[in-house]
Amino acid sequence: MLFFRVVAMILPQILIFLLIAASYDMLGGWNQTDDAMGTVLSLFLLSPLVTLALLITEVVRCYKAIKGERARKLLFTGLALFLFVEALAIDYYFLTQLRM
Repeated sequence: MLFFRVVAMILPQILIFLLIAASYDMLGGWNQTDDAMGTVLSLFLLSPLVTLALLITEVVRCYKAIKGERARKLLFTGLALFLFVEALAIDYYFLTQLRM
């Protein structure tokens, strides 16, 4: 479960890093290739899906927890909710920056 949480935390951050690095041309021209577009598109799609899966998993684990553990599980549920909202906000920002 720890690995899943770490992956859900890192995916939106990688997308932010790629957007900032591409805007300042720090990727050495890689951002103008088809591989870069595929990477950004897959991160764009996977980031909210993975964080939503984490949120659902944490909610289920919170309901199944013993009464004493519920406060700790509620903290992880709050973190998962924050990550999901963050991923949606990053995707929304990404969509506002598209130029046709």
